[in-house]
Amino acid sequence: MDRFADRMTARGPTLETDRETWTGSLHIVDLPSADAARKFVEQEPYNRAGLFERHVIRRFKNLLGRTMWEFRGGAADPRFLVIAHLRAAASEHAGRADLTALPREDIIVHGELLAPDDATPAGLVVALQAPRREAVEAIGQAALDEHYDIEILDWEFGGRR
Repeated sequence: MDRFADRMTARGPTLETDRETWTGSLHIVDLPSADAARKFVEQEPYNRAGLFERHVIRRFKNLLGRTMWEFRGGAADPRFLVIAHLRAAASEHAGRADLTALPREDIIVHGELLAPDDATPAGLVVALQAPRREAVEAIGQAALDEHYDIEILDWEFGGRR
């Protein structure tokens, strides 16, 4: 993974609510093509060890313009990853999500998700720091409409830089 360090926007494990048990991993890395992303997944060490049941590959459009290493928030509050999957039938009618309720200083990474091969809109992602999961759930419900399936995962920074 170190050879991709200069192209990483974020990385780290997703966790159970106990914040001890790993459930998966996030890598936001700038790669030249969908095929390169598939190859990255094939070579990812935890994937090679057979730890993951499934993979989701998406293009990422960085709406915040920074990496997780540029985030200046404190370490006291837990971190979460919110993935808003755009429902297939909703892609033409979905409104733009309003994430203005999130204080910028609490947002670690924020971006649009696009299909890997044709860049069709696929959803949104935001990694943030918040005092409690309930606060994240409330923001997600207020900001995203019925066109999205929301997944909230406990998350923490991973890797080294």
